Amino acid sequence: MPTHHHPLEVIAPATLITAREHLEEVVAELRQEPRIAIDTESNGFYAYQERVCLLQISSPREDYILDPIAVPDVSALGELTADPRIEKVFHAGEYDVLCLKRDYGFRFASLFDTMIAQRLLGAKELGLAAAIHKHYGVTLSKKLQRADWGIRPLSEAHLKYAQLDTHYLLRLSDLLKAKLREKGREADATEAFAELCELKPVVKSFDPDGFWRLAGRNGLAGQQLACLKEVFLLRENRARALDRAPFRIMPEDLMVRLAMNMPRDEASLAKVRGMTSYLLRKFGGALLDALERGRQAPPPVEPPRTSLRRSSQERRLFEGLRRWRKEQAEREAVEPVVILDTAALHELARAAAAGDSAPLAGLSELKRVRYGEVLLKLLHLKA
Repeated sequence: MPTHHHPLEVIAPATLITAREHLEEVVAELRQEPRIAIDTESNGFYAYQERVCLLQISSPREDYILDPIAVPDVSALGELTADPRIEKVFHAGEYDVLCLKRDYGFRFASLFDTMIAQRLLGAKELGLAAAIHKHYGVTLSKKLQRADWGIRPLSEAHLKYAQLDTHYLLRLSDLLKAKLREKGREADATEAFAELCELKPVVKSFDPDGFWRLAGRNGLAGQQLACLKEVFLLRENRARALDRAPFRIMPEDLMVRLAMNMPRDEASLAKVRGMTSYLLRKFGGALLDALERGRQAPPPVEPPRTSLRRSSQERRLFEGLRRWRKEQAEREAVEPVVILDTAALHELARAAAAGDSAPLAGLSELKRVRYGEVLLKLLHLKA
């Protein structure tokens, strides 16, 4: 057990921020801090247009929970995320950074990510709950992992759960920093955190050809595919109108069965497995109309696959790189992805197979210095 901490410490409730003036006061205080911890909760599991529903911030002295539904203008917080003098600590921050960029246009400098640090240290379990339990003897409840953070009012239990996501992060990052120094992994961490700052958010756009990727659609042909497309578009329009995640409107396997059976009336619609009385009442008429449109429409033609066949030389090079990465990861006692990610291996194999004169150009300085010579050998190129 860690000595500097008692598992039964009393944690004061977080300060809830529901007014812009209050946020500005808190930000003025936090600007004096050398570091803060940040986490977000979003409602992507529930809403069509996912958005940030809660922001947790911890300083070494206090925990805050900001409600962006009550305070739509959170721009003051952007001053902190972009300030290189203040370190921002996240756990698995990729998602949070992307959400904060997407919703508020925040910029980032000076990040530390406890999950990336754990990965560089070769930790087997990367979850925050596991780390907090290991170092502080505190068990985080899993009950609210799938909570809908968009509903108000939030219960005490919700607020407590959210608070604990950042409460221990600063202490945890101190521990991990010391270990990164010990293991000589600071440069790797710096590089990974800089990449995290530069991530570009992708706004989710609807793909009307998405029905080709549904599980089970291989059993369908001709008019059935036309029906599947119509039901898929209907679900999408309803999800958008009701602001609900599409799978909460209608499950994918039901869409496939509707297209397979192409029922013509309410009685046969009701017989399709998975068709509940609720769905029948809510969407019955619209579904029959969609299926009728599908029966009248020309069968859709599958778009060509874009993935080009990889040459056999490229495949051989990739396999060689992957074997080397696995052995190197064992030597360094880390996960293979710490050495190089799979996209980088594919890029190296592609460049070498295409006779590119500088196949390592896409790698960072650190990776080139560390692995450049051996990579050129593996790619059968002279260093």
